[in-house]
Amino acid sequence: MARRLQIAVLGSSREICTKKTYELAEQVGEEIAKIGATIITGGGHGVMEAAMKGAKKYNGITLGILPWGKIEHYNKYCDVIVATGIGWSRDAINLNSSDGAIIVGGGAGTLNEATYAYIEDIPIVALTTSGGMAESLTGIYFDVRKTEKVIGAKTPKEAIEKLLEAIKKKKIKSKRQGIKKRKMEY
Repeated sequence: MARRLQIAVLGSSREICTKKTYELAEQVGEEIAKIGATIITGGGHGVMEAAMKGAKKYNGITLGILPWGKIEHYNKYCDVIVATGIGWSRDAINLNSSDGAIIVGGGAGTLNEATYAYIEDIPIVALTTSGGMAESLTGIYFDVRKTEKVIGAKTPKEAIEKLLEAIKKKKIKSKRQGIKKRKMEY
């Protein structure tokens, strides 16, 4: 039996999440659920909550990987909660558990997550219309190794389509250990 595709949604926390960014993140969550993928976020509020809320509209499975050591601190749309107790180092768990990532808005924390995805050669798509880091990072490589270019998309649907294409390419030729052997449904 093939496993579900797992997609991380990275973006603005409640403190910097605008209404527009929240709505776009909710649409991203909907699109992820429509393709039958599992959505992974940090389990908090803002973009994380919105994306999970969108996924739940289409019976999507949601996984929140918390920085805190208690499972009480999560948004109400989390199906599965992992309370790491390791602070923002949990970003490594979020990305290592994902086949690809979509950036919606975002600030410094999102930049940290995107950098980790880049280092691990994980495909990244940024929803440019959401502003923040998504807009700033679109079309760039983080260094001279040019392992992953941040792919821009204007709509949530386009973001999913571009991410699926990038994941398929990665599956064929990847530096990431073991990805060629994975069989994914989508």
